[in-house]
Amino acid sequence: MAVLPDAAGTHAVLIGVSEYDSLPDLPGVANNLTTLRELFTARDVLGLPEDNCVLLTGSVTPDDLDRAISGAAAAASDTLIVYYSGHGLIDEHDGTLYLASRNTETTRVHATATPYEWIRRAIMRGPARRVVILDCCFSGRALNSMDGRQIAAMAAAEGTAVLAAAHENRMAVAPQDEPHTAFTAELVQLLGKGIPDGPELLDVDEVFNVVSRALRAKGRPIPQGAFRNTAKDLALGRNRAWVRPDVVIHQPPTAHGSGSGAGRGQSVLTISEEICEAMIAHVRRVYPRIACGMVVGPKATGLPERLIEITNRSTVPVFWEFDPFEQLQAFKEMAENDEEHVILYHSRVEAGAYLSKADVTYLDEERSGRHLVIVAIPDPDSIELRAHRVAESRIMEEEIRVVRSYP
Repeated sequence: MAVLPDAAGTHAVLIGVSEYDSLPDLPGVANNLTTLRELFTARDVLGLPEDNCVLLTGSVTPDDLDRAISGAAAAASDTLIVYYSGHGLIDEHDGTLYLASRNTETTRVHATATPYEWIRRAIMRGPARRVVILDCCFSGRALNSMDGRQIAAMAAAEGTAVLAAAHENRMAVAPQDEPHTAFTAELVQLLGKGIPDGPELLDVDEVFNVVSRALRAKGRPIPQGAFRNTAKDLALGRNRAWVRPDVVIHQPPTAHGSGSGAGRGQSVLTISEEICEAMIAHVRRVYPRIACGMVVGPKATGLPERLIEITNRSTVPVFWEFDPFEQLQAFKEMAENDEEHVILYHSRVEAGAYLSKADVTYLDEERSGRHLVIVAIPDPDSIELRAHRVAESRIMEEEIRVVRSYP
């Protein structure tokens, strides 16, 4: 399942060389950097703080490049992203991939360009999750030139992904009449527009496949990719074209529609959008296991303001049971904060958010709080909520009223 990096703990270094002393200029590279930075810092894509997204352009020396990546690796606590766009060159003696600087000389590549090995070493000193994006000729050598020890070292991390614009023996494409280089053009198109009917988060694997298909359809070089361990699940951003699947909030027959008021004697659970979204997110995250937890609020208010996820320690897939230690800790916090238990919630993986026999047994105001919310999730894109409450010694289904904020 795709995981969005923590923005505050993620650092990106975007390197681009568009003008050269002895190599052809690449005007699209400058646009690559500015557009990617806009996307990585956009709140609806990746949301990085601007200070966490460093641009290196112009006369970038190998020392500048190494210091920038090493600094970002040391500062990042969640994810490190390194992007390079420019000329990729090969050492004629050993086939090593080098990344060109403005003053790189083709006859002295080893002395005037940066070996990719420097980048690999720098990122290995960073956080466990790393993404390297190389938009240059022969960039596939970053994947295929690693020996067994290097691959093992990268695989030991939680996740390392390398996306390369071209095969190890192929040139990348930088059309002079287009605003971006070919590979990055598809990347920014995907991050900028999103994928209609696609997933909520654009993980590395999805990005690689979509960009590959687009380039293949245009007859352009096919990118290469290597994803170590969980790297393919690391998201490069939110899908701007994603539309949230409908979440059905079931209302009792006597309720006059959501938010329009309940019939006489009808019980109502008022809950904020924030808490409702947090509950659904918890249920989706642990699916297909059963999620459980509670929502608490200030005493005597009945307002569910703070959601507490509690581990389901049941070994039976269709049942749930609070972890006793976490439950005890939750009640200690409630006592310290002068809070009360307002909602108990749990999921079920069958269709229909109906009460089970266990729910009926558990549903009393002293043990489960005032309300029980069941979240049915037969699949991750299908959610149904029902609320129940014990009143006057009988179990009542409640209307659920979702509000932007409490009065």
